Amino acid sequence: MSELPAEPGPVEDLFEVVDTAARLLGGPVVVEDADFRVLAYSAVAGQPNDEARRSAILNRRTPDRWLRWMEESGIRHRLQRDDRLIRLDAPWPSPLRRYIRPVRSDGHVVGYLWLMSGDAEPAPDVEHLARDFADIVAPELARRRRARVEHPGARLLRRFLGGYLPAAQLAQELGVDGDDVGAVILVFGTGTQPLGAVALRALSRYARMKPHTWLAGALGARTYLLHVAPELSEATVDQLVRETSAELERAARAPVCAAAGSAVHGLASALRSREEADLTLRVLQARERRTGCFSALRHEVLLDEVVSFLRARPVLTRGLLDGLSTHDRLHGTDYQRTLRVYLDSFGDVRRAAEVLHIHANSLRYRLKRLADLAPLDLDDPDARLAVRLVLAAIRSP
Repeated sequence: MSELPAEPGPVEDLFEVVDTAARLLGGPVVVEDADFRVLAYSAVAGQPNDEARRSAILNRRTPDRWLRWMEESGIRHRLQRDDRLIRLDAPWPSPLRRYIRPVRSDGHVVGYLWLMSGDAEPAPDVEHLARDFADIVAPELARRRRARVEHPGARLLRRFLGGYLPAAQLAQELGVDGDDVGAVILVFGTGTQPLGAVALRALSRYARMKPHTWLAGALGARTYLLHVAPELSEATVDQLVRETSAELERAARAPVCAAAGSAVHGLASALRSREEADLTLRVLQARERRTGCFSALRHEVLLDEVVSFLRARPVLTRGLLDGLSTHDRLHGTDYQRTLRVYLDSFGDVRRAAEVLHIHANSLRYRLKRLADLAPLDLDDPDARLAVRLVLAAIRSP
């Protein structure tokens, strides 16, 4: 039997990584968390030091004087929106020149990278090296931040959704019969950014107030909810989506998009429900809709997946309708729309003509003409299906 993949672990020795960065950058390096608490500092022989750095190392935090000055000078605000190295020209003397750069994970600041130099100039490619180093330590800083603030249930859900916790073990943790229980996954998003700690805590509180078993947690830029109950109906799932999205919007004070997978039987099938929820969320966001369930939007999800595949593989769509699009562009005709309306009308000439506001005979002429411009056999059902999918793919997303 194959083993589960090992869950990504922490950087084995953050201090060793920081020492390596200090050698490459040519000066002392300090890594702090998002609250300016020192996590690691370099100890390379011969590199300069000063009182502020010694104080930060001793007290495990940037000195208050520096934090006040960074707040008053607007540097802390710049760190929230700028990923470049910022030189700190403090109003008091220091033998070290200081630079600071935020470390981000999933778009959120999870820590800071401090670089210092004495008389010698920093490495010529210091900006590039600092960016690479920030990318290396970002997962570790994000992991430490989660470990400090994350509810135990959130970690269980994150490990389960990531494939690091078997369904049987999750069932044991939850105290349920994993083979004989209903389950559904809900997913929430606000675009590319996570909902944030405040909204996640609100969702966790809401979940704990409800009967049965709930787990809420973040994975990347999305927030998930696992609901487990003896029985689940699609009507129940629809109600869950609407109630939880409203709760999150109150906490986040921002629009929230919420989607649900199917209600499934058995915890092992919850991962399928999660995949359905993710696909549904993508469709909702593309169509600027707020809530929805996979069971009600299955046909839209399927079409979205097929069209996305076709758009990524233009070799499959190229050439079939090029004659029509070229003629429309050069002569101001509307053959592509005519073809789309005709197919959407299931080949009913009178119905399509009404939609196009033309006479049925005019439509018949158009159909004959467009068949001369493109290799189309509209009597073949497979050809009609292929053409309709191509039309959907070449339509503006």
